[in-house]
Amino acid sequence: MSKMCLSVLSMLICAMGVVPRPAVAGAGPAESTAKDIRRLENLYSQSFVTGDAHVAERLLADDFIGFGSSGKPSDKAGMLAEVRTLPHQVSAKITSITVRVHGNTAIALGTEDDASSPSQAVSHREWLDTWRRHANGWRMVASAEIEPKN
Repeated sequence: MSKMCLSVLSMLICAMGVVPRPAVAGAGPAESTAKDIRRLENLYSQSFVTGDAHVAERLLADDFIGFGSSGKPSDKAGMLAEVRTLPHQVSAKITSITVRVHGNTAIALGTEDDASSPSQAVSHREWLDTWRRHANGWRMVASAEIEPKN
């Protein structure tokens, strides 16, 4: 190998160690957090089907605030009462979730199709949830939803 080739090879090897490598898509703590938030959103959504208020109680922060598609404001106690109310939804399917992570806060924007009874038409909702990381895990601190008019 010539001296010139060795010099170029040496420079390339040095440059590979100095130049930052592009981030691998889907890797890192933000993607891991987004995956956790998606899982928690699905658990929360299903609590309205199962009527399992323990799940909702664990996921909602004590200082939770929000409003549903009716525009009526609610707190944690109000949401837990809604989860316990019979009849429960017969289906709740999240159709999309986009999560953005900002340190100890995560914002989830999603869409969901729900039905309150087998004979009822499926309703489409859009929501925006804010999650905050606490010492004992992620908790939903705020939520807003709408039922868009077609």
